[in-house]
Amino acid sequence: MADAQFVWDDLGKYKAEGRFLDGYPNDERTFFAPRDDVHGLLVALLSSAQHSVVVNMFGYDDDELNKIIQSKLTDEKVYVQMSLDRSQSAGAHEKQILAQWNNEAFGNSIAIGTSSVHNAISHLKIVIVDGVYTVKGSTNWSLSGEQQQDNELSLNRNAVIAAETRAILDLNHDFMLKQMVGTKLDTSTLMASKAASAMPPLPPDPAAAKPAAKPAAQPTA
Repeated sequence: MADAQFVWDDLGKYKAEGRFLDGYPNDERTFFAPRDDVHGLLVALLSSAQHSVVVNMFGYDDDELNKIIQSKLTDEKVYVQMSLDRSQSAGAHEKQILAQWNNEAFGNSIAIGTSSVHNAISHLKIVIVDGVYTVKGSTNWSLSGEQQQDNELSLNRNAVIAAETRAILDLNHDFMLKQMVGTKLDTSTLMASKAASAMPPLPPDPAAAKPAAKPAAQPTA
């Protein structure tokens, strides 16, 4: 899949007016559905990922965005971490999408669960791309959420905000993984393959890397 063009200074094309108001912060852009092209923005941003995609999403129901995520799941150069709400992932369309995932590859981690408090819903709609770009707001990944409902989406390119947000998403993800094991959910389809061909190469044996010992000096007559 060819990467869509994602250029920070050209993001005005996704606004209904074709531009941002003067005085916008240099590291933040805001979009509103259904007025702006929120779907097109997400397609471009996800397609541009070169190193990592970290998602914590309540509603996951967009086939095109899922197709991009699938392409990143098969790219060994891109780490993909996804945390999805358990109640939403049980929907008919969501089940159909999740069934297409292959989480056996090295560098992928997918968890489905709840909030860590009272098993409440995990209601975040956040994605972090390449540890720099952070998307937040009220927009679920669905065409209705992106093109019909009144929703807001904020895009930030501040690495400090990305780092703070990533720590929260990692905690959520860790809880969901433990929740999946603790509830004896069948996680076999989510576990990494144990086949030798699926394992990353091992480093060389340290003993083999040591230089051969020099022969002892022979005494002179």
